[in-house]
Amino acid sequence: MKFFWIFIFSIYFGLLGKTKLIAQTDTLHLYQVYPSFSNEEKAEWTAFENNWNYFDYSSIKKTFKVKRLNCKNCESLYADMFIEINNDGKISIIKFLKGKKCGIPCNEELFINQFENSLKKQQFKSLKNKQFIARFGHILKC
Repeated sequence: MKFFWIFIFSIYFGLLGKTKLIAQTDTLHLYQVYPSFSNEEKAEWTAFENNWNYFDYSSIKKTFKVKRLNCKNCESLYADMFIEINNDGKISIIKFLKGKKCGIPCNEELFINQFENSLKKQQFKSLKNKQFIARFGHILKC
């Protein structure tokens, strides 16, 4: 009887271990979750992102002749940027960390400048004295 329970527990823990491994392989890294932001700051950032996606990101896609992101031609066009917002609500530091253009890592000066210049003109009212990493652009999960 003792060996029966040992056998049952070993099967149970073996299955439990496999389940954990499967769940961990499909982890997504979310950049746009900022737990330190107040509700007002989150609302301002969300409005900014929506506006940026509609105007500035569309312009960047035109520059690189990407009409639509799709899995056949171009599945990603994005840049991860370190941003520091000063006490006046202006972006004081913008640092390009990494980016991809149609799935290929990109460090071209034009690519980096397109993203940085689109952010330099921004003024925030609620967001002040913040430092964070944000992803600008999109990646399709093909």
